[in-house]
Amino acid sequence: MIDRDCWRDVTDVFEAGLKRVLLYGPPGTGKTHAGLYTGSRVRAERLVCTEDLTTAEITGTWMPRGADRWEWIEGPAIRAWRGTDGRGDRLVVDEVDRASGDALSTLLAMTDSPESARWRNPETGEWLQPGPEFSVVMTSNVESPEDLPAALLDRFPVRILIDRPHPAATDRLSPDLRPMALAGSLGPEGRRVSLRAFYAFDGLRAKVGEERAAELLFGTASGRGLLDALIVARMGS
Repeated sequence: MIDRDCWRDVTDVFEAGLKRVLLYGPPGTGKTHAGLYTGSRVRAERLVCTEDLTTAEITGTWMPRGADRWEWIEGPAIRAWRGTDGRGDRLVVDEVDRASGDALSTLLAMTDSPESARWRNPETGEWLQPGPEFSVVMTSNVESPEDLPAALLDRFPVRILIDRPHPAATDRLSPDLRPMALAGSLGPEGRRVSLRAFYAFDGLRAKVGEERAAELLFGTASGRGLLDALIVARMGS
């Protein structure tokens, strides 16, 4: 059985120049970081989806400028369409599964094929299309991409399960925590723990000690599992 490396998959996809990628899996593994920074010539706009996300937050909205003047301010999707050089940048859409119906419809329009995607600026009347270098990375914490709408999946044929933290991200941790962070689980029940929690433990234990830090962050059972694992690791070093 091949032990696939999700981060090698991500690198290969971006280096191949694919422009529609969905990264899914448990939180705290670096999906957003990969979208923002992996690949060459990456300049990215980021959009975080919530149940309250509006179309205006995606494409833009009118904003007051002075007492009697309003100005159209473009949203992150249109800014990414244009790009800093007119050729398009990357749009990173986080937690797309949380987008409301109206927001999802707008995101589908923004991420349509380059031949079909069009948007009209309400201030100038200008019709826009995404630049040739425009790309989209969507992230989701769903366990399976099939939990996402079919229309969205049709736009993102490349879907990569991110099931472990990026090794470069764990390098920020103390050496004794890195193996457990890469494994991503603690205790006999196998509770999954995000990389953010390991960062917090690493900093907190310096102030309150390991036992108290483990209890505060992970609870009794999982905290005990972390401490036991640390003891075993130190005995073997």
